[in-house]
Amino acid sequence: MLPLLLALLHTTNDLFGAFLAPLLPRLMNKFGAGLGTVGLLVSVYSFTSSLSQPLAGLVADRYDRRLLAALGPVLVALGLGSMGYFSHIPSLALVLGVAGVGSALFHASAAALVGQYAPQERRGFWLSFFGSSGYLGLSLGPIVSLGVVAKGGGLEALAWLIPLALVPAFLLLRLAPPTHLQTQNRSTFTDLARVFRGQVARLWAVSTLRSLVFMSFSTTIPYWYHTRGLSDARMALALSVYSFSATFGAFLGGTLSDRYGRRSVLVATMFLAIPLYILLLVVPPENYAYLVLLAFTGALMNAGIPVAVVMAQEHEPKQIATVSGLLMGFTWGFAGLLYGPVGYLIERFGVIQVLAVLGLLLIPALTITLSIREADRNTV
Repeated sequence: MLPLLLALLHTTNDLFGAFLAPLLPRLMNKFGAGLGTVGLLVSVYSFTSSLSQPLAGLVADRYDRRLLAALGPVLVALGLGSMGYFSHIPSLALVLGVAGVGSALFHASAAALVGQYAPQERRGFWLSFFGSSGYLGLSLGPIVSLGVVAKGGGLEALAWLIPLALVPAFLLLRLAPPTHLQTQNRSTFTDLARVFRGQVARLWAVSTLRSLVFMSFSTTIPYWYHTRGLSDARMALALSVYSFSATFGAFLGGTLSDRYGRRSVLVATMFLAIPLYILLLVVPPENYAYLVLLAFTGALMNAGIPVAVVMAQEHEPKQIATVSGLLMGFTWGFAGLLYGPVGYLIERFGVIQVLAVLGLLLIPALTITLSIREADRNTV
């Protein structure tokens, strides 16, 4: 029941987190500002919610994770749900920064709790279920936010959704036992420096390289389709196929790792990624078979994400929240920072040329993957 409740909170947390981007035009009208100005709100939330996750994990390894996992989505819901009530961008940016910290605290704490509560033989399944529930929230966020704002009469209507976070957070506090951590072994910055090497460092490097390649690819799809004269409907279909296949892949990966071994699944998905990525650059996107290829690739590339998280937890059982933060938001946040110059290079040299060069990063990613060893599953 508790891993299921944490998955529900993950859906809710990421649902609210996905409100900001699709509502930027509304915020531009509200504040009378340009895209560059309101776009800073996205940067503030992304920075605090993603790149702060290792530090959030450090906090979660020192204090009651149950309280932090309940508090995080509440902060996100209050911040994103109240956007319509702010009259100045700086004050909204401050609130969104706090909401981002809440999201970081939730992801690190909740992933650690899932690792604790789940049966050892089903840990991969539950971490996959937890991960895919976040993808579901991200997929529903734009639909829900735009629908509520349109039918509710404005940004203020988002506040009616805040109880979606309050109810499961309250249930978690009622149902989950307090997490008693040994005070004499509280995690410190020294522990963060220690875990960020060895097996965990290899897992982080593989996940970051993998994320950079496929984040660059998926983020470039709208621009690529536009330059080829494809319709917005075709582009939207491609993004939907990739998004939902990624959700399925995240669920499938950990489940398979329970049966066939973590390292085997991680190596297999990484090995198969290279030919599939080549095909994505060779097959013309006008061909409807391309959507099938895109679905397989999206599922395959995201299947390794929960596997890497659970492997990191099993390698570092005393700092499971810290390593969860490293392998989740920090990986995507770091890859997102690296994507900045990629967009410029694509405009200058072309989509296929730049994406092909980026694909070479999958070779060192595979090499590092082969050096990762299996951990003892009974340690968490």
